[in-house]
Amino acid sequence: MIALLLAIGACLPIEGDRITMGDLAAAVPAFLGLNAKEPIGFTPAAGSQRRFSPGELDRLAARKGVTVHTEPVCFEREMEALTKERVIAALRESLPETAQLELVDFSQARIPKGVLEFPRDGLTPERKGSPRDAVIWRGRVKYTATQSVSVWAKARTWVFRSRLIAAEDLPAGKPIEARQIRIESLEAGPFSGSEPIPEGDVAGLAPRRRILAGQTISRSLLEVRTEVARGEMVGVEAHYGAASLRFEGRAEAAGRVGGSIPVRNMESGKTFHARVVRKGSVAVE
Repeated sequence: MIALLLAIGACLPIEGDRITMGDLAAAVPAFLGLNAKEPIGFTPAAGSQRRFSPGELDRLAARKGVTVHTEPVCFEREMEALTKERVIAALRESLPETAQLELVDFSQARIPKGVLEFPRDGLTPERKGSPRDAVIWRGRVKYTATQSVSVWAKARTWVFRSRLIAAEDLPAGKPIEARQIRIESLEAGPFSGSEPIPEGDVAGLAPRRRILAGQTISRSLLEVRTEVARGEMVGVEAHYGAASLRFEGRAEAAGRVGGSIPVRNMESGKTFHARVVRKGSVAVE
């Protein structure tokens, strides 16, 4: 039997999710020699404490065959301060590779040890036209599977992007030519909008609707050029074995070469499907 009188002043820091017999032995040596990995309680949440009263310790000691005379023993989750380097690294994890970053300020409160992350939806949207303004980015430190504490950073972050601009009015449905566009470079928020369309990808595309001179050309405004427009009169080639027939019909939908579109026979009023073979021409097998 071991007898010990020990007074514990400050709480002992715990990093894991469970307080173990080994943790208790660091405060009360009478428990040395027992299974250090045996859990004896849960680690408290960040900012809280777990105190073992003299009565709890006496009962635990009796079960283990030791005698202890001690004051209450206190445990708390181990805390630490954020560093500039750690915050910048966590911000970089969420940013595009080409983004520029300037850290202005960050949380100074002590936090539990854990995984620091700044999700994209925690970034305050920048004012339109002011991507370099310092904004708050809210994050968290996850210290268990279900527990976390909030943190924040104040930062400037932006990207350089090229965008295509209409050099003149672009009519709907007409393929865009190289002379009709120009390239501009601008600063934008790191997560603002979709990726710009490369200049080379515009070839063969046509606006879905009219784009005015000076407007940005986005992918959503463009579509693949069609050889047949809806409502256009087209030549129909109908083949029945060795026989063939040619007449005109009205395209009921736009289509590209190889695609099937509905065509109306203007004399009979009937609609049939035909394959687009070239501009202004369809075929029925």
